[in-house]
Amino acid sequence: MPRCLVAYYSWTGNTEKVAQAIAEALSADIEQIHDLRPRGGPFAVAAAAIGSVLQRATPIVAPTKSVADYDVVILGCPVWASNMATPMRSYIMREKSGIKQVALFCTLGGSGGKIALAKMTTLCGHTPLADLMLEQPALASGAWRALTETFAREVGKNAVTSPNAAAA
Repeated sequence: MPRCLVAYYSWTGNTEKVAQAIAEALSADIEQIHDLRPRGGPFAVAAAAIGSVLQRATPIVAPTKSVADYDVVILGCPVWASNMATPMRSYIMREKSGIKQVALFCTLGGSGGKIALAKMTTLCGHTPLADLMLEQPALASGAWRALTETFAREVGKNAVTSPNAAAA
C-alpha cells in the first residue's frame, strides 16, 4: 500500500470533510494548510478571488509533514474564480520539489473546476494519478461520498509504491 498524505486547504469546511474521507479511505496522513492571512469581513470573498486570479501566493503556516516521506500527495482546495485557492498555490510552490506522485481534488460552488485542476497540475509538474471535482450539488446531497470513494480507489490502483515503503 502506498504511503499517502492528504494536504488540503478549506475555508468553509467542505474541502475539509472531503479530505478527511479520502484520508480515511486510503489510511493516509492528513495535513491542513493554514493561511496566515485573515479571511473575514465584508470584502473577503472579493479579495480571495482577486488574489487567485492574479495567481498570488499567500503566507501559510509551515507544514508539519514532509511530502518527501510519502509515495503520493493528494492535494485539495476550493476553487476561487477558476483558480486554486491561494493557500494551496503557496503550499505547492513550497513543497513541489518533494512530491513524487500527486492526485488532485477541488470543491466549488460555481464554475472553473477543470481550469483550477489544470493549473494545479501545471504548478505541481506531475500528471495526477486521479482528479476529482466536487460541485455544490454533490456536496449538498451527499453524492460526494461515492465520488470520493471512487477517487480513493483510483489513487490506490494507480500509485507506485516506493521500494522502502515497507520499512516505513
